[in-house]
Amino acid sequence: MPELTVSMPARNSSRFIGEAVSSVLSETSVDLELIVVDDASTDGTAEVASSFGDPRVRVMRNPSRRGIAACHNLVVENSGAPFIAHVDSDDVVFPGALPRMLDALRSSPGAGQAHCNFRCIGERGEKLDVTLSSVRQPGIDYKRELLVCGGIINHLRTYRKEVFDNVGLFDETLGYSIDTEMALRIIDRYDIVFVPEFLYGRRVHPGSSSDTLTLKELRYWLQRYRFSRRLIQNRKLNYLNTGEYDFDRLMAAGLVRALISCASRILGPAANK
Repeated sequence: MPELTVSMPARNSSRFIGEAVSSVLSETSVDLELIVVDDASTDGTAEVASSFGDPRVRVMRNPSRRGIAACHNLVVENSGAPFIAHVDSDDVVFPGALPRMLDALRSSPGAGQAHCNFRCIGERGEKLDVTLSSVRQPGIDYKRELLVCGGIINHLRTYRKEVFDNVGLFDETLGYSIDTEMALRIIDRYDIVFVPEFLYGRRVHPGSSSDTLTLKELRYWLQRYRFSRRLIQNRKLNYLNTGEYDFDRLMAAGLVRALISCASRILGPAANK
C-alpha cells in the first residue's frame, strides 16, 4: 500500500501532462501512486499519461465528461493510501514538495489538510513575475478567510484520507470552487496547516480555466455564498454558531473585495488612482 496517492484529473491536457506526471514521479523518497483520471478528453491526454510505463501510474478514463469533483472522488474511492494530494494536469510539483507536505500533516495530528505557496510558471515552464505567485503568511484564520477570500488554499492541496470519511466527498454539483467548499467542511472539524515554501508551479496559459472567467472574483463570491448557505442549513459549518464569526459580515467583506478586484480588472490603472 502506498503512503500517498496523487490525484490528477485531466481533460485535453496532452500538451502539459507529460511534465506534470514526470514531476510527480521524480519524488522517489515518497512511496506513492499516481492516479490520472482522463475526463473524456478528445486529444491524446490518456495516451501521454499511459506512456511512462511506470507501475506507480494508473490511468482511469471517464466515458463522458463528469467534472473535476467527480474525478477527485473517483480517486478517493480507489485509493488505499492514508494521504491524498491533488496536482493539476498542467502544473508541476517542485522537488521535495510531496515529502514536505506529508511531514506537515504528520507533525500536526489535528490537521486534515495542508497547502503551500506556489509560483506561477509560463507555457515553457519559465518562472513568471513573483507578483503573480501566491505568497501567504503563517497564522491564517481559515474560518474567516475562506468565507471572505475563498481561494486561499490553492494549490497542491494535500489531505488525510480519513477526512473524506468524516466530512464527505467533493460536491459534484459545483462547477468550480470545489476545493474551497471542501476546505470549509474540513476547517469545521480539523485544522489546516500551511507550509510557507514555494513547492508548486501553477501553469499560466490561455487554457487555464480560472483565467478565462469574466468577472471571476464576483462569480467565485456568489458561488461561495450559495454553498456556504447550504452548508449552514445542513449543519456543516457549526463554528458559525459560536458567535465569534458573523457570516453576513464576512460575506459582505468578501463582496466588497470582489467588487474592487473586478473594477480594477475592468478599468485598469484608472481604478487605482
